[in-house]
Amino acid sequence: MRGISQKLIESIAQENVGDFAEAVEEKVKNVCSSAIGELSLSVPFVNIDKTLLQPVNENFNGSVSAESEYIYFLAIESPQIEINCLQYNDWWKKLKERFVFAWNASKKKKRRKKNKGQKETENPYNFQAEKYNLEKFSSDLQIALSHNLTETSIVYNQGKSLKIIGIDDFGPNTKIIIFPVLLEEGTYKFFINKRKGFYKINFENREKLVNDKFERVGDNFIKMIKIINALIRNSTRTYVRPNQIYVESLLYNTPDELFAGDNIYDIFIKIINYLNFSDISQFKSILNPEMTLAEDKATRTAIANFSRVLSGLNNINNNDKI
Repeated sequence: MRGISQKLIESIAQENVGDFAEAVEEKVKNVCSSAIGELSLSVPFVNIDKTLLQPVNENFNGSVSAESEYIYFLAIESPQIEINCLQYNDWWKKLKERFVFAWNASKKKKRRKKNKGQKETENPYNFQAEKYNLEKFSSDLQIALSHNLTETSIVYNQGKSLKIIGIDDFGPNTKIIIFPVLLEEGTYKFFINKRKGFYKINFENREKLVNDKFERVGDNFIKMIKIINALIRNSTRTYVRPNQIYVESLLYNTPDELFAGDNIYDIFIKIINYLNFSDISQFKSILNPEMTLAEDKATRTAIANFSRVLSGLNNINNNDKI
């Protein structure tokens, strides 16, 4: 944490990439809309009217900086995909399917040798109703997204998410991360293979409480989110992604009066001192105010990262040295 000064804290708070962020957001919406439209022509379970692109991280609360990743849930309403996720989760069935696929593929190669002059065309999505689960949807979405981006962009399938990197489409050092998930009455559902079930998350409380805090304390709330995000990112030698639900929860539980004033550095000092002397593990989660940060699955793993941040700020003083 050495080298963090009042000037740096103020520059983080004042950084404004609003126009750039809006352009990225608009491009992501358009690309995803086109990709879903393309998929809907081949996959009956995919309907553009039943999908939702939900900002998740800093693009959820408006604290986007030059270092931010643009993270989204691409949520789809589909009871049949949910059923397929739960049914098609037996390791023996998967092994058998891989064997059958390999056997059929080898026979297909032999047929191709006999019919070299015959041109074959295939649907890249290869829809099979009884097997179409979130994993297949992610794979198809990767193809559809690539069809709607320039050739210089790359879409990586990381298992649970898709990462897009494209200088020409989104700008240098801009990372787009999309999590394909299911949607049911405002709840986002991730399929967890090991548990043979879904992890569920709902942003209704989060949205309400973030808006309430902003209404009460103003733009200093967003500025403090930016500062804490920067501290978390630089707390270790390896990159650490700030958990926005955790950061929002920390600041939501911080007394409103500590955000008052025009000197953001003084506000930063007061809030960091408050957090340093508080048992933050017992703060209420902004996702579910009935749970503490230590109890909420979405936040409890972030406590250790922020504890490192606080330990690096113990020598805070009025001489601009932290």
